[in-house]
Amino acid sequence: MKTTETDPQNASQDSGLFAAIDLGSNSFHMIIARETHGQMQVIDKHKEMVRLRAGLQADGTLNEKAFNKAIACLERFGQRINNIPAQNVRAVGTNTLRNARNSRIFLQQASKALGHNIQIIAGQEEARLIYLGVAHGLPNSDEQRLVMDIGGGSTEFIIGKGFTHNHLTSTEMGCVSITQGFFADDEISASKMNQAISSCRLTLRPHQGKLKKLGWDTAIGASGTIKSIGQILEVNHWSEGGITLKGLYQLRDVLIETQSAAALSLEGLKDERRPVLAGGLAVLIASFEELNIQQMQVSSNALREGLVFDTLGRLFAEDARELSVAAMQQWMHVDTQQAEHVAKTAMNLFKQAHNIWQLRNTEYNFKKLLNWAAKLHECGIAISYKRYRHHSAYLIAQAEMAGFDQQEKQMLSTMLLNHRGKFIIEAYDEIDIEPQKLLYLTVLLRLAVRIHRGRDFEVIKPILFIENDTQLHLEFDEHWLEQHPLSRLDLEIEAKRLDAAGFQLTFE
Repeated sequence: MKTTETDPQNASQDSGLFAAIDLGSNSFHMIIARETHGQMQVIDKHKEMVRLRAGLQADGTLNEKAFNKAIACLERFGQRINNIPAQNVRAVGTNTLRNARNSRIFLQQASKALGHNIQIIAGQEEARLIYLGVAHGLPNSDEQRLVMDIGGGSTEFIIGKGFTHNHLTSTEMGCVSITQGFFADDEISASKMNQAISSCRLTLRPHQGKLKKLGWDTAIGASGTIKSIGQILEVNHWSEGGITLKGLYQLRDVLIETQSAAALSLEGLKDERRPVLAGGLAVLIASFEELNIQQMQVSSNALREGLVFDTLGRLFAEDARELSVAAMQQWMHVDTQQAEHVAKTAMNLFKQAHNIWQLRNTEYNFKKLLNWAAKLHECGIAISYKRYRHHSAYLIAQAEMAGFDQQEKQMLSTMLLNHRGKFIIEAYDEIDIEPQKLLYLTVLLRLAVRIHRGRDFEVIKPILFIENDTQLHLEFDEHWLEQHPLSRLDLEIEAKRLDAAGFQLTFE
């Protein structure tokens, strides 16, 4: 466990703070920061070696020891961030929680322990956030960068310039998984090290052509493993000016000679890094060899810093999710004029309903979710009009969309699946975060879609009355329903659909 600096502010001042929690496969990290003139000032850090990946059993579930250790850690984290506003807190899970079969059960207990929802992010999103964090810790330049991050279960490679990435790769190899696969019981030999390195090179080989073709001026490493190895090489005078392959080979030879990381007596090696040293070293050597990296600098920033900057962007500047929605619209040739009119009507209905249905933001912005769903509800038509709502739902659930976590995509997917036709109510059983509120959002989306069935692109602002949460009444301008017989028919059909879902709809 490692703790640095204690926040000098009291609880009443915590509203101006931001927190980022990274539930990694090897360690859990938390940083507390404040925004100062557009810059992030870290005021507190905390790290615990939870070793979640080591607790994965043969059946793909987390064992009781790892499960309970992680929950206890998050309870401690929760105490520290108790007074920070929910919208200023981001907590994400990575490779192990993406793959664990009982991750849903874990997340329910973990979110309760932390006091905030925990988002599972895909490998590509993890890579994007890592690059964002690293880029903000570097001086402005026009040089192209290769950023590498070794986690417990995955390793990310990103190429970019400035704050913009142009290639993201996430590979299934990490310091814990490689250690478990090749150095069980801390038995290290030349043969096992060579096998581990060869396996990592094979994992990276499908990506090396693209990475080398794009090229880079500077290679930068960001992770506890890379920092630890960089420090070992530096204090033992095996590398100068960063990590080199020659220095990595010297560390490898000493490790093989000792035959055990636990028995290794080496300046700069911390005890917390011993259990995963061999696997991390194999990943790093394989990457240097396969990509022909000459030298690598070490960054102090990583995923959690990227989370803070991404949160600041969402609140004060550019939200990456907005760009992803626009890109999906363009890719799927969505009728943006129709989508925009549906979105405007949905926003008008939301404004009238959000107090009654208590659609206030927690970790998730319900207004934005509804807006994005309105803009994407027809994306499945690009595949086929027949069953297009199913296609729309599948596309959003499966696509890599920068800025979105898996829960957000699941929520959007459920709304798109149910934006018309018969309600598939059981889909909401899979939603862990306020499924009733998501159902309310879906009702608003369905009404907006029905109202604009005629695709006549006029601004429509019906008045929505809600009683007892489930009794809905729409009032339109005089003669509007007479002038829009298709919309009237659709609303009559919708009344029957909503009735089956427990809602009563009337209109005039």
